[in-house]
Amino acid sequence: MICQRNDDLVDPEDACPTCGQRCIDRLIWIDDGEQVRCAACSTIYTPPMARPEGGDPDAAPTQ
Repeated sequence: MICQRNDDLVDPEDACPTCGQRCIDRLIWIDDGEQVRCAACSTIYTPPMARPEGGDPDAAPTQ
């Protein structure tokens, strides 16, 4: 799937840390509302926009 418009892309800092996927339709929020699963590579990560104040920005993504 290729995003056709820039408004279908998340900000670069919220992209998948493994494959760089930015298409909003390929980044699926998990039920807890804090993590995202990338449909392209299956990486599960917490995007910066969902990190609580003081969260560790260098925490490794989980797969």
